Amino acid sequence: MPQIYRNIFVIILIALTALRVNAAVKITGQITDENNEPLEFATIKIAGTALGTTSDLDGRYTISAPDSDTIRVVVTCIGYEDAKRKLIEPKGTVTVNVKMSPASYALGGIEVTEIQKQTGAIQKIDASSYRLAPDASGNGVESMITTMAGVSSGNEMSSQYNVRGGSYDENSVYINGIELYRPQLVTSGQQEGLSIINPDMVGAVSFSTGGFPAQYADRMSSVLDITYREPESFEGAASLSLLGGSLSLGSSSRRFTQLHGIRYKSNSSLLSSMDDKGEYDPRFFDYQTSMTLKFTDKWKINFLGNAAINNYRFVPATRTTNFGTSTDAKQFKVYFDGQEKDKFETWSGALSLNFKPNKANEFALIASGFMTNELVT
Repeated sequence: MPQIYRNIFVIILIALTALRVNAAVKITGQITDENNEPLEFATIKIAGTALGTTSDLDGRYTISAPDSDTIRVVVTCIGYEDAKRKLIEPKGTVTVNVKMSPASYALGGIEVTEIQKQTGAIQKIDASSYRLAPDASGNGVESMITTMAGVSSGNEMSSQYNVRGGSYDENSVYINGIELYRPQLVTSGQQEGLSIINPDMVGAVSFSTGGFPAQYADRMSSVLDITYREPESFEGAASLSLLGGSLSLGSSSRRFTQLHGIRYKSNSSLLSSMDDKGEYDPRFFDYQTSMTLKFTDKWKINFLGNAAINNYRFVPATRTTNFGTSTDAKQFKVYFDGQEKDKFETWSGALSLNFKPNKANEFALIASGFMTNELVT
């Protein structure tokens, strides 16, 4: 075949192929809802391809698809069931109007179960929430209490709090059903050191700002009832920071459980940023133990012990006070002589015998004692 005829044949073959490739089917139509109202922004796609478009404000659309024996059109819209149309050997321009049906979903059943009935004004508090609360003093439970309605604290370095305007000594604190006496902490609500409650040993927290049962009727404002955990196996926890550290260990046997906690804290680095410049050397130490022996399922005996040594020593040097206005700024500087030295030592112990004949009744015989030594100079 001469070269010129060969070139003409190739050109004709390419032209026929191009015509075959460019041959397309034009699909138009309108998308409406069940009330024949136009649906805007519905998505129209050609199945098996990347071709797609959306409907306009009047629900109309236009899309071109390659020529094929079968073309599948898929229409989707949020809140409506997907619609599919199958076109057999379409040619030229094809009109496809689609009416969308609202989507319906079958929700699973909801089961409501009762866990516990609240028969009094005592509110249960999640014992794990205080661990996430930032607190400079380390008294996590009390810091969580001060966020509740009617409760306030005037000193972030203190574990004391006011309830409905009452004083510090109008709040009852119980641990394992045993009322705690803290005479050295209620005078000013400051400089008392570590809280009597060890956060690492807490298992349950209950609190009431009034209307509590008669068993707590030793104070006027509030009652804080703490229950220490009874370990189910060997456990331990430790923490360390620039302000101190803590360590707790617990174990359990067949009928005997024990839980011990040691804490140490020094606020030197925190107090050094105060306006009063000087030597701050507060040191606080605390040891607590809770041991339980179960004779039977109805009888058990519990021992709660605590030893706390809190030393607060401050040798002031100077204090600078700024006052006045932006145009007339003043500064007053004071030089100090002397020191403040406070020391609180407390030892306490309690023994309780509990008898629980059934789920509705429980009887307890409690013997407790404490000794405190206070030195304030």
